[in-house]
Amino acid sequence: RSFLSRLFATRVFGDECKFKETLLPNNYNAYESFVYKGFYIALSKHGRVKRGNKATTAMTVTHFLPRL
Repeated sequence: RSFLSRLFATRVFGDECKFKETLLPNNYNAYESFVYKGFYIALSKHGRVKRGNKATTAMTVTHFLPRL
C-alpha cells in the first residue's frame, strides 16, 4: 500500500484523480486528495514530488499559486 502516498499518472480517471482545492490564508492554494484525507500534493524545492502523507498545509511545499 506504499503507492497510496505517491503522486502518479494514469490513463483512467477515477476517484484517486480528484483533489479538494483549499484557499489558504496567504492566498495560495493547497490540494488534498479526495479519497485519502490528509494527503496533499507537495513538491520539494528541487521540483520532486513529496509523499502525500509527509506534507501538511503548514509546509510551503504544498502552496500553489491560484489560476486567475
